[in-house]
Amino acid sequence: MKQNWIATMEPLAGATTCNISKLLLENKLRVHPKYWFRCYIAIRATHYFLPLRVVERIKYHSKIKQTKIMKDPVFIIGHWRTGTTLLYSMISRDNQFGFVTNLETYCPHFFLSFRKLTQRFVDFALPETRPMDNVKMGSKETAEEEYALSAYDKYGFYNALIFPKNFAYYSRYLTFKDCSEKEVQKWKKRYNYFLQKMTLKHNGKRLILKNPANTSRVKHLLAMFPNAKFIHTIRNPYYTFLSTLRFYRKVLPLFTLQKWDDEKIKEGFIKNYNDMYSVFEKDRELIPRNNIIDVKYEDLIRNPLEIVEGAYEALEIGEFSKVKNAMKKFVKAQANYKPNIHTISSEIINEVNENWFEKMEKYGYSQLKPNNIK
Repeated sequence: MKQNWIATMEPLAGATTCNISKLLLENKLRVHPKYWFRCYIAIRATHYFLPLRVVERIKYHSKIKQTKIMKDPVFIIGHWRTGTTLLYSMISRDNQFGFVTNLETYCPHFFLSFRKLTQRFVDFALPETRPMDNVKMGSKETAEEEYALSAYDKYGFYNALIFPKNFAYYSRYLTFKDCSEKEVQKWKKRYNYFLQKMTLKHNGKRLILKNPANTSRVKHLLAMFPNAKFIHTIRNPYYTFLSTLRFYRKVLPLFTLQKWDDEKIKEGFIKNYNDMYSVFEKDRELIPRNNIIDVKYEDLIRNPLEIVEGAYEALEIGEFSKVKNAMKKFVKAQANYKPNIHTISSEIINEVNENWFEKMEKYGYSQLKPNNIK
């Protein structure tokens, strides 16, 4: 069985020594003995990668700062487990776009200078498939830049998976509503720098970015990129809930440095969903009508090419006919992929009806009743 790097070295291995030290101090060095070795390996890795980070900064820092993002990005947003990965994987087949891969997310500080070395390392280290859904992994596969942002500093939401005792604290960075303006500006500066770096890597191409954490950051994204385009994915809330629950149960054991309480994590992601959509529904009014489209997961799975073509036309982001064959080939290659099968219980129905359904009712989903489940 292939070595699972995430399980043994965990994402902080891609952080700077300074950032990992700050995060550990911020969490009062509370690392459970079970994860001491994991933490040790992560710290050793940051020391090992220090020369690579130094070389990268010397060679590219000024070039990155001078890089202009000429075309505002296309953002794929929507809660986790709503089809963002499939959509991202399809659109990344379009050569007009630059996109983020696991190479950049796990080694954000030196992927420009040591691409081949880093690629071999990531391919060797990552598992063959993602733990929560068996989607293929590898250095060239699409990925969320939120992992890279967490490696840069504390403003990345995924630090909540590493320090789950502070799940609520790091969840603040999904909406920034309880953060100071100084924190918001620091996040913007860091995010813009990473996108400049990606733009440099892709020789000025327009970026297509998939990051569920950005769903409730629309206001801040528009402040940075007024003409950005948004593809917003949605899914039946009952299945979103079940899939999100599975996500945390599969990923937390691989990322964490602390013990966690399942019930508190569930309460946390329920609250995050509500907070995210309360902010999103308000801030989406700031987006010009022709710059956002909603995509239902169920429609995307049923007719992927038709749905993506509709997004291209609605947002005017390119000629779909030029990339249709490449996307068709990708979709055909996924024919043997088997998604997880979820069983909806009365308990789940009650949870969703009480906490989430109101947010999704406007998108045409039907409410289930517990007594409909045998």
